Amino acid sequence: MHSIQYSRAEIEAMVEEADNAGLYVSAHVYTDKSIRRCVELGVRSLEHCNLIEPDTAKLAAEKGCIAVPTLVAYDALALEGEALGLGAAEFAKIDTVRSGGLRSLEIMRDAGLPMAFGSDLLGELRKYHCMEFELLAKVLTPAEIIQSATLVGAKLCHLEGKAGIIAEGAFADLIVIDGNPLSDISLLQGDGMHMPVIMANGRVVKSRP
Repeated sequence: MHSIQYSRAEIEAMVEEADNAGLYVSAHVYTDKSIRRCVELGVRSLEHCNLIEPDTAKLAAEKGCIAVPTLVAYDALALEGEALGLGAAEFAKIDTVRSGGLRSLEIMRDAGLPMAFGSDLLGELRKYHCMEFELLAKVLTPAEIIQSATLVGAKLCHLEGKAGIIAEGAFADLIVIDGNPLSDISLLQGDGMHMPVIMANGRVVKSRP
């Protein structure tokens, strides 16, 4: 949890090589010290950030970084970690990042650090991915959450103007929602339960009355 791992020289080399290829570096970071080191060295995508502090969040925003909170990953592990063979030490780490997760949302929002939507779930735990909406809603507004899953996500993936927006020339990725998610974000949960129509790249992949 407290290990910094890569040296500055190693991270600088990764960032340089990624930039040479027209890409950027994404790092899984938890502690404020590790997040700040990545920000200072040019890492763009900051995954998790559960233990970030205000000064680092402000610096990350100034540097053009984007965070991806993935709070649901730890709630899912708390629910099913025992069945997956996790022990007391692993659960202690999970508790640490879970307790810091909601605070980190407040810090990053107040610092103006953009947040993209993500779950970081693998295997059987993917069934919990929609729970991320519920967790984010404890701090963020529905509009902020929707933007994280559309506009901010598109920016992170270098798809601005193509994804996450309804506009001429953009991918025709559209959903019809039975209700108003701006007043009830839970309408985005349930694996499409409240979405009678889903269109991907102009092709209808789901349609029901």
